[in-house]
Amino acid sequence: MAISKSDIGKLFMIGLYGTELETSNMDVLKEIKPGFVIFFSRNVETPEKLLKFTEDISNFLGYRPVFAIDQEGGNVTRLREGFTILPSHMACTATNDPELVYNGVSVMAKEMKAVGIDWNLAPVVDVNRNPYNPVIGIRSFSDIALYVIKYGTIFAYACENAGIKTCLKHFPGLGDVFIDPHFSLPVVRKGYNEMFNEDLPPFLGINCDSWMPTHVNLPLFQDDNLPASLSKKILTTLAREMLSYDGLLVADDLLMGGVSEFDVTQRLKLSFEAGMDVLTICHEPETQLKAFNQFVEWVLTDEDAKKRLYESLNRVNEFTHKIKNERPPLSIVGSNEHRELMQKLYEKSVTVVNSERLQLPVENIDYIITMLAPPGSPVNENDLNAVPHLAKKLAERYCSEILILTDKTNLNVDNYKGKRIILISFDAYKNNLLKRYIIELDKVSNLIIIAMRNPYDALLCKNSIVTFGALEGQQNAVYDVLSGKIKPLGVLPFNKSKAEKEVIR
Repeated sequence: MAISKSDIGKLFMIGLYGTELETSNMDVLKEIKPGFVIFFSRNVETPEKLLKFTEDISNFLGYRPVFAIDQEGGNVTRLREGFTILPSHMACTATNDPELVYNGVSVMAKEMKAVGIDWNLAPVVDVNRNPYNPVIGIRSFSDIALYVIKYGTIFAYACENAGIKTCLKHFPGLGDVFIDPHFSLPVVRKGYNEMFNEDLPPFLGINCDSWMPTHVNLPLFQDDNLPASLSKKILTTLAREMLSYDGLLVADDLLMGGVSEFDVTQRLKLSFEAGMDVLTICHEPETQLKAFNQFVEWVLTDEDAKKRLYESLNRVNEFTHKIKNERPPLSIVGSNEHRELMQKLYEKSVTVVNSERLQLPVENIDYIITMLAPPGSPVNENDLNAVPHLAKKLAERYCSEILILTDKTNLNVDNYKGKRIILISFDAYKNNLLKRYIIELDKVSNLIIIAMRNPYDALLCKNSIVTFGALEGQQNAVYDVLSGKIKPLGVLPFNKSKAEKEVIR
C-alpha cells in the first residue's frame, strides 16, 4: 500500500490559535490534514462558539479529526467560562466518596461531549511522592498508588461511559521530579524495580486505550541519555515489551523545554522511531508546517520509517473507530443540576489537617492574611493573581483587616501575639522565608491556615484546613465550613507523617 502525505498527517496532533477558523489555522490544517486537534483555553470563549469551531474545522477538512483537550479539573481546566468545573484530582480523592466522584466526572465529560470534544488527555496518574514537585501536586490523586488506581479508574470509567476517550499521563511517571519538563528535562534516578513498585502500578492497574509519554530521563534504566518521549528504551522496550501495552502512545507537547536540546524535526523523528504513535505540536504554526514537511520528506524516503508508519496508523485507526459521535444537547452545559452536584463535591473535599485548637464555627477573627496565587507551570492557566474572594468574604464577616503576605512583606510576628488570624496560603512551604514566618506566627497567635493549592502549607500550623484548589466553589465551601454551615468531611489523601518529614525541616 502506497503511503501518502495525508496518511502521515493522521499521526499529528496540532494546536491552533484563536476561537474560530482564521487564515493561519486554515493554512496549517490544509497542509497537515491532522488526525488530531488539541484545544487550549486560548481557543475557548463560550460553549456555543467552541462547538461551532469543531464543526467549522471538520467542514473545512472534509472529515472530522479527533478533538482533544486537557480537562483534568482544578488548575488544569481549559473549558471554564460557562462550564461546570471539576475540582483537582487530589480534591476528588479527599471526598472519600467514589460515587460522588464518578458523578462529578460524568458531568464534566458530558459537557465536553456536548461541545464536540472526543478525547480528554487525562487522568493524571502520577503518584505524587514529592511535596516539592513543581508540575504535579494536586493534579495527582495521591502519593499512594492504590488511591491513584482507585480514583484514576473511576475518572476513566466515567469519561468513557459519557463517550469521552481518556489518556493516562505522564508515562513513565513525573511523581518524583524537582524540575518542570515545560522548562527543562527532569532526571529521576530510579531503576526498573523502583519504577515498577512506585510509578508504574497505575499504568498497569487502569484500563485505558492511550498513554502519554513525557519528557523525563531515567539514567538507571535508560542507556541512551534521551528524554523518555524520544527513547526506544522507554517507548518500545518498557511500554511495548516489558509492560505488554498495545494502546496508543501520544507525545506530550514536543515544543516543551524538556526536549529543547534537539531541533523540532529531530524530536519528531526520534520520537517516531522510538515507538510514538501520535506526534504533538501544540503551538507555533510556522514551526508546525516546517517540521511536518521535513518529517514527511524523511518518511517517504526511508523504508524503516514506512514500516513504523503502518504500525502507528493501525493503532490510530483502531483508536478513532472507538469514538462515539453522538453528543448530548448543548443546553446541559453549566446547568443548575450540574453545578449543584459539583458543589457537593467541593464541599465534601474540604479537609481538616490539624485541629489542636480549632473550633468550628469560627466566631471571631482579628486579621485576614492572604497570599496572592503565585505564577504556576504553563499547564496551569487559572492562577488568581488577585486577592481571593474568600479573603474578602471573611473580612466582611469578621469586620477584619486584610493583609497581603509575600516574601517581601515586613510582617513582624510580635505585632500579632494572641491575635486570632486566618491565613489563606498558596504553597508558602516552597519559600523558606514564608515557611519560617508562618511557623513563628503560629507560635504566638491563634492561627488558622487555609491551604488553597497544594496541601502541605497545612503542616506548618496547629490548626489548618485544605481545599486542594481555589475554584470559586471551593472558596465558598471552606467559607461555609468556617461559618458552621457545613461540616468538613474530607479525608487526607496523602501520607501526612511522610510529608511532615520532608516539609518541616
